[in-house]
Amino acid sequence: MGKPEIEAKYVMHLMPLKFVLLTCMLLLAACAATSGGMRSAPADAYGQPPPTSGQPPFPAETPQTFAGRLTPGAQDMHSWRELEEPLMNSIAYVGSKSASAIAISRPGLYVTWGQLANSLERLRAILPQLDADPGLLARQFNWVRMDEGIMYTGYYEPVIPASRARRPGFTQPIYSTPPDMAKVKKRGKSYHDRAAIDKRGVLRGKGLEMGWMDPIEAFFLQVQGSGRLRFDDGVEAYVNYAAQNGHKYVSIGRIMREQGLLEEGNVNMPAIKAWLRANPSRQEEMFMYNPSYVFFRWGSRPKGAMGFSVHPWVSLAVSRPFIPLGALVAYGVNLPEGPGGNRPLRGIGLAQDTGGAIKGRRIDIFCGDGPRAAHIAGHLDAQGEAWVLLAK
Repeated sequence: MGKPEIEAKYVMHLMPLKFVLLTCMLLLAACAATSGGMRSAPADAYGQPPPTSGQPPFPAETPQTFAGRLTPGAQDMHSWRELEEPLMNSIAYVGSKSASAIAISRPGLYVTWGQLANSLERLRAILPQLDADPGLLARQFNWVRMDEGIMYTGYYEPVIPASRARRPGFTQPIYSTPPDMAKVKKRGKSYHDRAAIDKRGVLRGKGLEMGWMDPIEAFFLQVQGSGRLRFDDGVEAYVNYAAQNGHKYVSIGRIMREQGLLEEGNVNMPAIKAWLRANPSRQEEMFMYNPSYVFFRWGSRPKGAMGFSVHPWVSLAVSRPFIPLGALVAYGVNLPEGPGGNRPLRGIGLAQDTGGAIKGRRIDIFCGDGPRAAHIAGHLDAQGEAWVLLAK
């Protein structure tokens, strides 16, 4: 991929306040007219509404204060220089776009791909000085705050026991992409739903099984989108997202909350798994509420929507209509860990991934792998701060 042939004028356009307020009023009125009410924020992958207690919202800070408190150690790095690899991935992705083309246009934010490229290159240029002077970020960039805050969730790379063949405890297969799915979707139709695949067995005997797993773990592997299988013969293999059947994702966490099976404020991955294990006779019923189905391929480390490997505490999954893929983002949120149950995290992130459950003002942080990552990703559902950084 070469550099863009047309050099864009890197100008940040902030919409007039009157226009923003008018647009917001119209949008809110439309929401009320179509749904009979308004939600304060979209639900996450587990169906949990924004918390009203528990994890407190991250405090509002000025860019100068935020930048001055940044440390690479908070993102499990020894130096800001370690940002270079994921940063180069974003530079490659953004550099493949026409510099003058619009990366995002919405009330309050208008950005070209050239502006994003310039911002990423600016960060790359100051990385060697950033350890000694994190305040450079405040001086070198315009910080465009995401007003009204961001809801944060997390995802991680699970390591899941698997079997080469069906046996007790390993009764649910994960499938590679069916060869006839592209034809079906080309005709504008959705492919078989979860009930057809898992209950009626329309894919059985077609040689698409990649491995057999515990049904609960298989279900959540589809929610996560990628993972590492540890087979019973000791071999480990990565599986990555390959395709989706075209049906809308439905959160079983939301269903369980609405049915009173889980209390509001306790709808997270560990709680859902615990309920499913305690109620095996209702597992299939719960799974069938979600018609969406994910297919996999053999792969490597988890890859994001850009096609590059994602990096813990740096790669962020975003909603493209809200934050452009490739954007440089400063983010702050309280993580559910530590003696007090919350640890403030101030980070420099890169929008490198997307997800079917990531809508609107929501950012999903890639937390890595292992028990700590699983704990944080499973419990994180908190309000925080975010800024898109654009080079001055």
